[in-house]
Amino acid sequence: MHDTETSRAAVQPALTGTIWQRTDPDSRRRIVSFAARLGTVLALLAVIALPGKRSLADMLALLQMVMFLSAMWTALFAWAAREPPQPGRLNLWDEALAFTALFLLVRILRTVVIGA
Repeated sequence: MHDTETSRAAVQPALTGTIWQRTDPDSRRRIVSFAARLGTVLALLAVIALPGKRSLADMLALLQMVMFLSAMWTALFAWAAREPPQPGRLNLWDEALAFTALFLLVRILRTVVIGA
């Protein structure tokens, strides 16, 4: 009788390093790009909100619109670059999906908190 769990463990190499170190360079670059775009958007929204003349509803509506536009622009760039979705690494399509998820999250937050 052969123990399949033991043989699977013997075949799989030991994972060393952090998740960031095990991620391929193209995926790392895409993560940094997404973080930079998101940080820029949030910083600009913070500057807009500084005077205190905007309500929470206005800021959430603006954030929702910006996330939607970011998702659309990123998807347009992915389409224009003819970048195929690749299961093993992150690319522009994954970034577009992340912005879409943030758009939906802000939309749900607006609905729950404000009822708009």
